[in-house]
Amino acid sequence: MAKAFRRTKITATVIDSLSAGETVMDTDEPGFGVRRQGAARIFFVRKHAAGRRHFQTIGEYGTGDLTVTTARDKAKRLVVAIRDGLSPAERRARDRTMPTVAELAEEWLTFHVDVMLKPATARLYRSTLKSTILPPLGRVRVDQITDDHVARMHNAARDTPYAANRALAIVSKMLGYAERKGYRPRGSNPVRGLERYRESKRERFLSREELQRLGMALSDPGIAARHSPFALAAIALLVLTGMRLNEALKLRWTEVDFERGLLLLADSKTGAKGIVLGEPALRLLAGLPRTESRWAFPGAQANKPLYDVKKTWASVTAAAKLEDVRIHDLRHTFASVSAGKGATLHMIGRLLGHSHPATTARYAHLVDDPVREIADRSSASIADALAITIVPSNRAAG
Repeated sequence: MAKAFRRTKITATVIDSLSAGETVMDTDEPGFGVRRQGAARIFFVRKHAAGRRHFQTIGEYGTGDLTVTTARDKAKRLVVAIRDGLSPAERRARDRTMPTVAELAEEWLTFHVDVMLKPATARLYRSTLKSTILPPLGRVRVDQITDDHVARMHNAARDTPYAANRALAIVSKMLGYAERKGYRPRGSNPVRGLERYRESKRERFLSREELQRLGMALSDPGIAARHSPFALAAIALLVLTGMRLNEALKLRWTEVDFERGLLLLADSKTGAKGIVLGEPALRLLAGLPRTESRWAFPGAQANKPLYDVKKTWASVTAAAKLEDVRIHDLRHTFASVSAGKGATLHMIGRLLGHSHPATTARYAHLVDDPVREIADRSSASIADALAITIVPSNRAAG
């Protein structure tokens, strides 16, 4: 005689322990069950909806790719279809029009990413999809993606933990879009609960002696003869302000408020924001050669900003004998000097431009005396160590 069904989370262990005729209903996904019939363990969905009792077999455990995970995922879709009142024929028709992950990616990029996010973010997403996500997942139907699929993709990229975790985040965002579009049941995102790889936090700060060597290299006539004075000045501004590289290179003169000692950036990684400038940073900007360009750091073509300063940075760090130092470490250095000058975490956030004012009219609060004083003291301390003299040059290459 068959035993009455019991409720528990269905796992491989539970399935292996089933006795003949025994039925188990899943506690994680209501309506999902498994029953032992002879030697076979059969997954099914049993659900009441609209006054009717629905029953549909999913398949036999262990046949094809039918695992507990894939069966539970199919059960979720069936439950949604039953609630929506779809007939088996209508479900099959929907399955035929279900996009693959590659097709979903193109739709998501076109109608969401390109519209809502910054171009740099869109480029990053496209690159990660092409290199990491689509090769293993591109041909899989969106409604059939499980945590096993995503976990295998994540594991394949384990040699680069940071990139693997970013890929996982992108898949999560894309499948969230799929849920909103009705391709997957709400709350079915398979990325949820997957453990990320540990990322080693790299914090490199320049000592005062290293800042002195950096300043000597920035003022070296030999380096100045080979590189643009604007590239050298941009590097100096980074260490005097803690700005991001892209913020400095795309700085327009209209965004520089010399009277109030502010940069009013219309667009940055975190949107419109203001950055308080210390006196040495203001003097550096005021002393830049003025051209007809709207950019504070123009490139080879006056109507375009400097694209990057990689070559200049390589020459400067080589001359200063600074090993394993990235440009972004100048931002860390400014923050660490500010902390040493008595800045609170809130002040450091303000100095680095972490505020998100909605309009430029709200930038007025950034000139508070405590923040101004810290900006001046930090910038002055760094400038004293650098002892910078940017040598003018006619070259415009970074």
